[in-house]
Amino acid sequence: MFKAMSSLPPRQFDVIVLRHVLNHDTKKISWYMGVTPSTVDYHGCKAKERLQQAVSSYLKREGERT
Repeated sequence: MFKAMSSLPPRQFDVIVLRHVLNHDTKKISWYMGVTPSTVDYHGCKAKERLQQAVSSYLKREGERT
């Protein structure tokens, strides 16, 4: 998961860390980043999509090895 997170674009990475690691709400994240709350939500959504694809690909590769 951390390898997948490190491959995210900077804003997506920031949103994931601030929201899911530091448990900040959207309003606080938007203030920190200097963007609107809808932009925070957008980056969070795109980051989740990328992470789901990365984890899915990893699990598929691991399944092929066994």
